[in-house]
Amino acid sequence: MGKGNETKSAILDTAFGLASKLGLEGVTIGILAKATGMSKSGLFAHFQSKENLQVEILQHAGRVFSEKVIVPALRTEPGIPRIRALVSNWIHWTSELTGGCVFVTASNDFSHRDGEVRTFLLRQQGLWLASLRKVAQSAIKTGEFRQNIDCDQFAFELYSLLLGFNLYNKLLHNEDIEARQQRALNELLDKYRPPGT
Repeated sequence: MGKGNETKSAILDTAFGLASKLGLEGVTIGILAKATGMSKSGLFAHFQSKENLQVEILQHAGRVFSEKVIVPALRTEPGIPRIRALVSNWIHWTSELTGGCVFVTASNDFSHRDGEVRTFLLRQQGLWLASLRKVAQSAIKTGEFRQNIDCDQFAFELYSLLLGFNLYNKLLHNEDIEARQQRALNELLDKYRPPGT
């Protein structure tokens, strides 16, 4: 990686941390310049616009998310162990964030706003849902899930569980959230198992 790329990666690390605290919409060239000790003009040369900055923050967050959540899960045994690894990695990743999940806050901020940020976010979330469908398909292949399940429904239910955990953990600070999360996950997995297993 060249020096320019290293500098940009360091800038995006800082921007990602800010987006976790302030939301994607709260990160401006000016705020990022102050946080990095760089000039506004220097940062503008890297990103050209706030919209480009926001897209690159999402790209960077996606790379970090993939490295910490998806890739390690894919190294585990397929089927239910892989699903559990994916959930565990996701929970660990959101717990490490300095603030909230940038994808969740961006989804709220850009749900009704046309533009490059929303288009990129939709594509990114589509890939995440595809990953959830694939882990369900891996559980079908191992015989741990029934053959005729609706993988889109499973992805919806698992993502809903994860988003619910995020709310309970970050905002409500529920004391027994881990036990409730495990119970909810176990019940979801049991729902898709073949009869008698």
